[in-house]
Amino acid sequence: MSTTIGLGYSAPSNADPFNDIKVIAERFGYGLLNGIDYAESDVRGGLENTKEIEGWDHLLLLQAPINEGVSLAFGIHEELSAFETQGKRPKFFDFLIELSELCSGRCRKLSIFFSGEWYKADRVRFSYGSVDDLISLLSMPGHWGIRYLIPQTGKLQDSDETPLLFDLKF
Repeated sequence: MSTTIGLGYSAPSNADPFNDIKVIAERFGYGLLNGIDYAESDVRGGLENTKEIEGWDHLLLLQAPINEGVSLAFGIHEELSAFETQGKRPKFFDFLIELSELCSGRCRKLSIFFSGEWYKADRVRFSYGSVDDLISLLSMPGHWGIRYLIPQTGKLQDSDETPLLFDLKF
């Protein structure tokens, strides 16, 4: 399964928090890649389009586990799944809290995105709110994706077919 998780943000050039974001990411065991060139080919089109629409100056991609130039964050997906199945709080929640605190005075805009695949013409699930709102959303069954009840089988099915874009409000 391919999972891309990252940040799009705009900040005054004299207050760009990239180096501080990288320190936070590394403290939580995540890698951080700077730029859309690190994005997997099956998400690059959607990210390019959304970067323009959202007006981001910077795009960062999280890695979990850290694996050189690979911008996959399946480890974070596993953290979120373990929260539902085992009740183990994801360290990603604490990362989000620290990220929000750091960027609240230094970013004009901060968005967090989650995707399996993301092509240029794909619709994007959009939401906004505080970091607590995002953590509440990620705490729900299916976390950033959508969980369906399949009537024919009576079984539940998780879907990551629709990317999620969440604008943090400070």
